Amino acid sequence: MKKIFFFIFFLNASFAYADNCNLDPLQGSKNYIIGYGSLMEKESRTRTNPTAYIAKPIMVKGFQRTWGHNGGNYKITFLTIIKRKNSKVNAVYYPISIKGLKKLDERESSYCRIKVLPKDLNFYNKKIKINNSNFWVYAANPKRLKIPSQNHPIAQSYVDIFMNGCIQIQTKYKIKNFANQCIETTKEWSPYWVNDRIHARRPFKVPNAYKIDQLLSKYFTHYYEHRFE
Repeated sequence: MKKIFFFIFFLNASFAYADNCNLDPLQGSKNYIIGYGSLMEKESRTRTNPTAYIAKPIMVKGFQRTWGHNGGNYKITFLTIIKRKNSKVNAVYYPISIKGLKKLDERESSYCRIKVLPKDLNFYNKKIKINNSNFWVYAANPKRLKIPSQNHPIAQSYVDIFMNGCIQIQTKYKIKNFANQCIETTKEWSPYWVNDRIHARRPFKVPNAYKIDQLLSKYFTHYYEHRFE
C-alpha cells in the first residue's frame, strides 16, 4: 500500500512538474531568480549572468532544500528543492532579463524552472514591491530525486561554493547565523561525501575554507573523515 501511495505521489508530481516547467514570462513583467545552491555565490552566479553581482537575501516558504539531484554521469549529488508544507529555505534573489532567463535555462537544463507564489516569499522583514513580478526557482524532476550514495556522493567542491555564498550574504547584509540556516534548512546531508578540493592541504585556495570547515564540523562528526579524491 505504501509503495502504491509513493507511486501515485511521484506520478502526480511529475505531471505538475511538466505542466509548470520553464514557463514563458509575460512581456513587460519583472523577473527574479531565487538561488539556493551554487547561485548563492557571487562568482558562480556571474559566470552565467555577469549582471547578477548583487543578490539579496530571501526566505522561501513551502519548499525544502535537499541533497537529492542525481548528477548522472557526473557521479555527484547536487542540491535541489522540493515542495514541502511547513518547510522553508533561506536563499538569495536577483533580477534577470528574459534573455538571461533563457541562458540560465540552458545552464540548469536538468532542472525545471517554476514560479513561486508571492505569499511564500519573505524578504527578511523588508517591504519589497513585487507587483507585476515573477520569482523563479529551479527544482529537480521528482522522478530523479535520489539521496547521496557511494556512486553519487556529496562533493566538497560544490559544498564550498554553496557555503561560501551563504557566508558572503551573511557578511554583506549582517544577518546573524545566515550561514548556519543554510545548513539547518538543508536535508539529506550524508556520510557519502568526498573531499575533492584542489590542493586540499592548502585550504586558503578556497574562499572562506576555514569558516566553512568550522561551520560544518559543528554539525557533522564525520566531516573531517571524508575520503580525498
